[in-house]
Amino acid sequence: MATLKLVLRRQKINKSGTGPIYIRITKKRKVRFISLNIRLDPKHWDEQKQRVRRTQKNSARLNTLLKLKIAEAQAAFVDLELMTENPKAKDIKDKLFSKDSPDFLKYGFEYIDMYKRRGKVRTYKRFRSALNKLKAYLEGKEFLMEDMDITFLKKYERYIRNDLGNCTNTVNTDFKSFRRIINEAIELDLFPYTKNPFIRYKLGWEKTKKVFLTENELKAFEEFKAEPGSKRALHQDIFTFACYVGGLRISDLCCLKWINFDGTHIMCSTIKTGSVVSIKVPKRGLAILEKYKAPDRGSSDYIFPIMKEGLDYTDPVTRQNMINSRNVYANKDLKFIAKSIGLGKHISFHSSRHTWATRALRKGMRIEYVSRLMGHASIRTTQIYAKIVNEDLDRAMDVFDE
Repeated sequence: MATLKLVLRRQKINKSGTGPIYIRITKKRKVRFISLNIRLDPKHWDEQKQRVRRTQKNSARLNTLLKLKIAEAQAAFVDLELMTENPKAKDIKDKLFSKDSPDFLKYGFEYIDMYKRRGKVRTYKRFRSALNKLKAYLEGKEFLMEDMDITFLKKYERYIRNDLGNCTNTVNTDFKSFRRIINEAIELDLFPYTKNPFIRYKLGWEKTKKVFLTENELKAFEEFKAEPGSKRALHQDIFTFACYVGGLRISDLCCLKWINFDGTHIMCSTIKTGSVVSIKVPKRGLAILEKYKAPDRGSSDYIFPIMKEGLDYTDPVTRQNMINSRNVYANKDLKFIAKSIGLGKHISFHSSRHTWATRALRKGMRIEYVSRLMGHASIRTTQIYAKIVNEDLDRAMDVFDE
């Protein structure tokens, strides 16, 4: 027989000095807690009588609500006893919340299909990865949105850190996906805001080092003698182009067509954010474009021969998969060039973006212009580069201490 009891969990008292009221279900030493979304100062709670003391405002209404909730739990247990030979404590909790709390994985996978339909393939894959990882951890067990509480998040974080070796930023990325799913359910009134665990569960983030090339390093990279017409030469060109032309992402360079170039400016809608950027191409960039001009190239043709011909790139999944493949290929060649010139830095194509930003700020470009040309949603993102430049200047001043 299950035992149901109203308890105030003192170990969960918050900074304001109030603790949550739960229904505690005990069956064969297995314990489950059901949150009632009621918080009290412990001095107003009668533990023995399981009721709110009269010293608490609206105590009569609160006690009526508590009686109703405990009665619902007892009724759920009786129903389960009639249907199931040996109901568990979890069964009572699941029955009580079967209507109020959606299945987290089911709702999550349905929600992220929206990103796929909108062509946000990278976002879709990021969410899908987080959900699949959670699905594997649960091993087929039912998992309601109600079950994703603080205790579970801490336990799951320990698992993906210790057993899977995930770093802080990976944990943050996964949990941000979970938070977005829960917030969406809250917005649709499918889940109560008060049960959102991320109200109190704080996500961490570790600063990552942004790898960029100095002027001398970029010069050495440009002077590397790649075999003309080779893929390595192409990757060298597009990396250099990005270092001069607004730090364009490889996803945008892959899809750049001659119609996006009017002779002086590149104008395109960025794939990642959808922001429209217009960038005046400096002389070095114009020289690279000149190499890829041909009489038979029309306005609808790609500027750089990166994407494989003959595929339907109107399908965002096909397009993103090809971009990912080309990015991996390009990064291998970039690492080869970096090693060949003795660079001593672990560069990837994204390093070109960091290189352009730091160069632009060093040359005196206003930070708001840098932010706009890079398509940043917030200038706070761009300020990271300003800090890098300032640190370089501080180190340069150290010569006066020598």
